[in-house]
Amino acid sequence: MSVECGGRTDVSCVFYIIMNSISLELLCALGELVTPFFLESAGPETSWSLKLMMESAEAVAADVNSRRSVIVEITNLTNNYCLLNPKVHLENGVTHNPPQPSVRPLKTEVCTFTKSSGSATGSVGVLTYDLFERTQRDHTETLAIMFSVPWDYNLYKNWFAVGIYKKGRNCDKDLFKQMYYEKKEREHGFVRAEANGSGINYVGDYLDIKATMCPMGNAIMKVEVWDKLFTLMGQQAV
Repeated sequence: MSVECGGRTDVSCVFYIIMNSISLELLCALGELVTPFFLESAGPETSWSLKLMMESAEAVAADVNSRRSVIVEITNLTNNYCLLNPKVHLENGVTHNPPQPSVRPLKTEVCTFTKSSGSATGSVGVLTYDLFERTQRDHTETLAIMFSVPWDYNLYKNWFAVGIYKKGRNCDKDLFKQMYYEKKEREHGFVRAEANGSGINYVGDYLDIKATMCPMGNAIMKVEVWDKLFTLMGQQAV
């Protein structure tokens, strides 16, 4: 039986994987040197295209013109799960750059939410993705991501949360309120923390969800979806 790998089979598949691994290492090593050169020398349209290709929150942040925003960078580090059917519920603000329709294994995608124009509000809401397990060919659970970037820092601070819910959980006001206010987090399938740059980790039955967020008015939130590799050493944040 032949092994498929992006249209390649058998020996060519192994070569393809090795070359991709080498390419990733080279990109990591050279990215900080090469990227600024291309962005400075390219025209506006080419520069924007390069930023989209990089799919990094930092690159997208340079083009967000809002006093309150959150850029959510989602990296799927699993082998068999696809993130599908994104849904968004916003308590405050608008969708500036919508979530990617799918986040395939070993891919990173970025979406952006900002305050509403002309209003003293923040960027506050919840985002969900169906977790589609490819070997079962079924949507098994729901990934939920909550973010809150307030307008008034005299009264509020940045908060964020991640969790995994049962299949079919609605992305709505009730989900946001639970992830923002509920004190018994683990009993309801999520973890939450004030954003200060430190990480949180939700340990699910099959997946680990890791996340960080900064405390700024133009915030960046990074989320990683892992196969369950950290069960022994990873603990949910207090």
